[in-house]
Amino acid sequence: MKIINYTIIILSTLILAWVVPMLYHLGVDKASKSNFIYYSSIEKDFCSVSYDKAKNKNIRKNINTDKEYSKTEFDSILPLYFHRQLSSEGKLPDSINGVFISPKLLRQKQLFFRNKPTNKNRPHIQLFTLFESMSGRVRLELPGDFFRLDNNIEFINPETNTVKKEKSEMFMNAFIKKGFTFPAKGVFGNPSVLKSYDEGYFIIDNKDQIFHLKMVNGTPFFRNTNMPIGIKPQFISVVEPNDKSFYAFVFDCDNKVYIISTTNYNFTEVPCPEYDINRDNLSIMANMLYWNISVTSTKGKTVFALDATNKVVVDSITIKSKSVKNNLTKYIFPFTIKLESYNTKYVKPSIKPGNYYAFMLNFFFMILYVGVNKFRKKEIKIISIIWVVITGIFGLIPSIVFNKA
Repeated sequence: MKIINYTIIILSTLILAWVVPMLYHLGVDKASKSNFIYYSSIEKDFCSVSYDKAKNKNIRKNINTDKEYSKTEFDSILPLYFHRQLSSEGKLPDSINGVFISPKLLRQKQLFFRNKPTNKNRPHIQLFTLFESMSGRVRLELPGDFFRLDNNIEFINPETNTVKKEKSEMFMNAFIKKGFTFPAKGVFGNPSVLKSYDEGYFIIDNKDQIFHLKMVNGTPFFRNTNMPIGIKPQFISVVEPNDKSFYAFVFDCDNKVYIISTTNYNFTEVPCPEYDINRDNLSIMANMLYWNISVTSTKGKTVFALDATNKVVVDSITIKSKSVKNNLTKYIFPFTIKLESYNTKYVKPSIKPGNYYAFMLNFFFMILYVGVNKFRKKEIKIISIIWVVITGIFGLIPSIVFNKA
């Protein structure tokens, strides 16, 4: 019975170490403010929209000069972002900085891209849809099979759950011919019919080389991108922009970001703020003249404005975050347990130790344990005293509740 009793106490302690800090943060934490920041092609400066709680309204302003704008004025200084609104009002300029613009060109060059840690670290079913890239149809159509890629490539008919040997061998020969080294480390694509065209998949082989796979007229199109030496990719996000200027973003192990151009698979590094793909959020808002790149982390938000043509940094700004959490947990709790994590594919517990002040507080809980059990005339167990000294309030509660002696 002692073993069962101690097991219940241990399990209860671990559950409390998970639930209590979570409830504390749920009641105390405040969400950080998220401001919209965009580089103005008119004022050549960063402008923002933020909510003012005191005034109960959105404040639109130039970040550096603090000049405020009305909603209509703000549309006018960001014509590359609000071009649809300006076009509907007949206020869209014919050119900006000597560059001719039109609604069609603006739509082609506009790009919105976001990458979160979960995009890389969430688990994926290793079955992939390979569309026909030259179907001649307005809409993409599902091919009716899937492929899997590990030590070889196999196409599977989902209705019969059988391997399509002829198609598998045809694609396997293309892999062998181009020197692909199995097993594949990663397969990255955009398997959605809600897009105007398909560029297939980019695959990292066992030697960290990137290959491009798609299907053209029922036959394999397979190329080695001949990635420059020194880049070790860990994640690829296939984008397929409207202007077909590049294929994908490549994130390497040094937290650098590259784009793969549609011109001879050229790799171009995108100047980016300090960025950790496993922890930070990246967003890119591109237009004809500038790319707005922002990285949001626990430290704050950093935004770069890049020249859209040569990807040279034009301007940058950093807004440090205020204390988002009134985090007293490290002073109260000797440790905390978390189950969720952005940088793991599956849920697993992680233990974070507290400050040494929390361990000093444990002696108070030990005295409390002794006092309560004396008052209740219960046996004071040495092993329970040690357990409370180690685990603090998490071990105190079950040690008192389940003291059966």
